[in-house]
Amino acid sequence: MNRINPKALIVGTALLLALSILAGVVLVSLQGLLMAMEGQSEEQIIQALADLAEDDAYLVWSMVLGAFVSVLGGYVAARIALAYPYFNGLAVGVLGTLVGFAFWSELPLWFNLAGIVVTPACCVLGAHLAVLRAGASPGRMG
Repeated sequence: MNRINPKALIVGTALLLALSILAGVVLVSLQGLLMAMEGQSEEQIIQALADLAEDDAYLVWSMVLGAFVSVLGGYVAARIALAYPYFNGLAVGVLGTLVGFAFWSELPLWFNLAGIVVTPACCVLGAHLAVLRAGASPGRMG
């Protein structure tokens, strides 16, 4: 018996990736807006935005939002899958982590290593929340 529900995996991962991109766009936009409000020049803003991958505060906020998005991805996958909710949540986390490897060289090592742990763990947390919400046993929610 296959434990991964393809629809759950695709929808959960697509949600995780789409919301991760959206969160990144929002963070960068807010940073640029704040700098513009401080009266910085266009050149200063462009340079600062280019350096965000080295800004620890930005990376921490990015990790926090990424963790929240991962919880949502795992939750949705578990709700769709019904059977084996934790396994499907974990599958979304692993696939999301694999996609994250595409950006490995652009980000600091600590951020990448944290993402390897945080993403799957938060997806499993999301699956757990789905199980709790459904009031079901961990093996089957339907």
